[in-house]
Amino acid sequence: MVKNSTSLGRGSSLSFTLIEAIMVIVILGILVLASRPRLDIFYDLKLSGAGKKVISDIRYAQNLSISRHQDYELVFDVINESYLLRRTSDQQLAKDTFTRGDLTVNFTTDNEYKGIDIYDVDFNASPVLRFNWEGVPQDAGGVSLTSSGTIELSYHGKSLTINVSPQTGRVTW
Repeated sequence: MVKNSTSLGRGSSLSFTLIEAIMVIVILGILVLASRPRLDIFYDLKLSGAGKKVISDIRYAQNLSISRHQDYELVFDVINESYLLRRTSDQQLAKDTFTRGDLTVNFTTDNEYKGIDIYDVDFNASPVLRFNWEGVPQDAGGVSLTSSGTIELSYHGKSLTINVSPQTGRVTW
């Protein structure tokens, strides 16, 4: 009889442990589901931050062109998820107003924007947005935009399209 009571004790102990394990799995599942919307908010914020950076750099390029009476261009590299701002005449990189370094942004290496995808860039079928000394947006060949130019960014299934209006260079998203 002692043997039977011992084996019953072990069996009920294992059943209790199995129930505990199931409860832990259920609780973890609920926590994962509850945290999912918060991750989506994080993705939205990161994508929004990258969009604001691009818009800020577009406006900066236009302001440089007007204030210095020289053409400046943003050159987007969709394959390497990066872009840079340079003076068109001699290809000299513009300085970032915050870091005082060359204004280059790489979404694959910059920790703040890591993972952002430059999905598409279209300025008259060109990946280059140029501003002439009057601030008029142009393509890589110096031809004024005839329709809105676009930059499409994406991150974890979410996307954002930045539009640059012809003639004025007004930037919206």
